[in-house]
Amino acid sequence: MKKHTLLFISFSILVFHCQGQKKEEYDNSLLEQWPHHIKLSWETSPENSQAVSWRTRATEPKSYIEYVEATASPFFEERIKKIEATSRSHTSDDGLWYYHSANLQDLQPNTQYSYRVGHKDQWSEWSEFKTATGQNEPFKFLYFGDVQRYIHSLGSRTLRQAVLANPDAKFMLFAGDLIHRGGLNKENWNEFFPAAGWAFQNIPIIATPGNHEHKWETKETKEIAPLWNLNFCFSKNGPDGQEEQTYFVDYNNIRVISLDTSAKITPAQWQETYVWLEKALKEFKGDWVFVTFHHAMAGLARNRNPDIRFPEIKALLEKYKVPMVLTGHEHLYARGSMDAAFPIHVVSVAGPYQNAIQFSDWVERAGTSIQLYQEIYVSENKLEYVAKTVLGEVYDAFTITKDTSGEMQFEEAVDLPAESLLPTKDFEKRYDKELVKTYEADKTEYLQRKKQ
Repeated sequence: MKKHTLLFISFSILVFHCQGQKKEEYDNSLLEQWPHHIKLSWETSPENSQAVSWRTRATEPKSYIEYVEATASPFFEERIKKIEATSRSHTSDDGLWYYHSANLQDLQPNTQYSYRVGHKDQWSEWSEFKTATGQNEPFKFLYFGDVQRYIHSLGSRTLRQAVLANPDAKFMLFAGDLIHRGGLNKENWNEFFPAAGWAFQNIPIIATPGNHEHKWETKETKEIAPLWNLNFCFSKNGPDGQEEQTYFVDYNNIRVISLDTSAKITPAQWQETYVWLEKALKEFKGDWVFVTFHHAMAGLARNRNPDIRFPEIKALLEKYKVPMVLTGHEHLYARGSMDAAFPIHVVSVAGPYQNAIQFSDWVERAGTSIQLYQEIYVSENKLEYVAKTVLGEVYDAFTITKDTSGEMQFEEAVDLPAESLLPTKDFEKRYDKELVKTYEADKTEYLQRKKQ
């Protein structure tokens, strides 16, 4: 009996020790303790600054960034500059975290830098970024619609394919709903940042908030979730109270304007936003303006209101002949112009959650049940737009050219593939019977209209 008792006690101690060891190992894992969710963005001018943000679980709340002009030699210790990050604590659904950020300034244009972040003996790997030239020269960037759901399993493949095919992209633009619940880390930010991993450490992000980036844990509100400002460092040149939500970034010869169409603001603040937007459009002296906001200008999901959502904004974009508006929200693909030749409105989706489409009259190219990313090539007098599937196949393409007088011309690419117009998974269960019943007839009418 004593022998059995001793064996039981010994086994219990072993189990307890192993369980404690597993927890200790987990608490001290790279994810928990070392800097991670490292990403680049811009708070100030891309040609002479670079914003970096990251997260730690360390007991020491301080964190630092070290940076140096890049060299092929690994022996650059003597030239390293080091600054302390701005650090804030935040308790989320998965516990207490420290969020850190630093805006490196007074950098040289068109220069590659190496950097790492951390503290004491816990540092990230060295990564590189390159400042903008500030000159008028050809370049490209990537644009993504909603990633939002099933990010780890399926959304990740779109981001990775886009980066693998375009390692020289200057930045990645996200048109909102990067995640599903903006106030939560689990299955949200904890999946999004690892989805592209190291690429976010080398290629800057420009993002506009979607409705899901607002305080939507159990119920949606229009207040931005704290994790938006903790995770990103965007420009603070927008209207008061909308810093890092509504803003613009000037990269070489283009201006990218973000509008937070989910913001909780008063009618007076909306008017202020309208005035701010007109000023941002009117005063820019570069070659091209891109406007991004989350909600497509008109509803396109089959069960949504197809009316124009922002008529005053639409009129302003048409008045200043914005070439392209890049949006999401509808969980499908659509491209076309509305009541004027410009802007060209694009709606796209990068993630696997898809909606069935209503074939609105303004849509010239549509797509459903398909994951996409977009390459946008910029030069002084020409924009080239290419939408590709997650397999890297061209799905849509067009060009916008500008003559010596500034007049723009649109031209769709020839020999585009057949449109993917498959109803979404569980179509019959998710939509009213009438919307299901009329789908095929509506699709046929849409395809016939395009032939005319």
